Amino acid sequence: MKFFFRTVLTLILLTPLQVHAAESPRKINWDDLLPKIAPLEDPFYTLTMEQLLDLEFLVSAREKKQREKFSDVHAIFEKAIEVRHNLARQGLDVAGLIAAYDRREQEIAKRSQMANIKIDGQFVRIPGYALPLEHKDMGVTEFLLVPYVGACIHVPPPPPNQTVYVSLKDAYTVKDLYEPVWITGRLSIKATNKSLSLVDGSAGVETAYTLTGIKVAPYRE
Repeated sequence: MKFFFRTVLTLILLTPLQVHAAESPRKINWDDLLPKIAPLEDPFYTLTMEQLLDLEFLVSAREKKQREKFSDVHAIFEKAIEVRHNLARQGLDVAGLIAAYDRREQEIAKRSQMANIKIDGQFVRIPGYALPLEHKDMGVTEFLLVPYVGACIHVPPPPPNQTVYVSLKDAYTVKDLYEPVWITGRLSIKATNKSLSLVDGSAGVETAYTLTGIKVAPYRE
């Protein structure tokens, strides 16, 4: 009888371990990180390219004035007045277009934070480029996984839902900056804001996902 209970107990204890060991990662790509939502409407589809450029100039001039607080006689401000009058003469509602531009930017920012709840907690395998955050004994235990080379340093960072913070238990030796890798681990919807060291200082990079990595391998098709 004692032997029977020991056998049952052993099976109970081993079963979760065996299930975890037998779990195969789901191969995903960067599109899988995006939630399935309706496409963003374009309120400017009737505008010509020249009108779009003029609208973007007006928004840029407004932001520059707010940021640098230059006077109303500044050359950029005077140019903005001229552009605004030119658009109005074409029968366009300039104030309405600028308001639509602001609403669209707010919606884009909102969508960039949205994650795909269907992959939360899944054991996954995803390719990307490793951007180290810190080193441990010549290896990396923390990095950002990004979808393209140059992200966060040479060009603006990807949106948070296209950036993954990866934490490794065992250090991985990165051969090059933006080394292409396959990363396997548990993916969770957990936002972070990581400080990335740059040549001219540091910058905060937001991520919508955290991946607890158990395996990193060089990228191969």
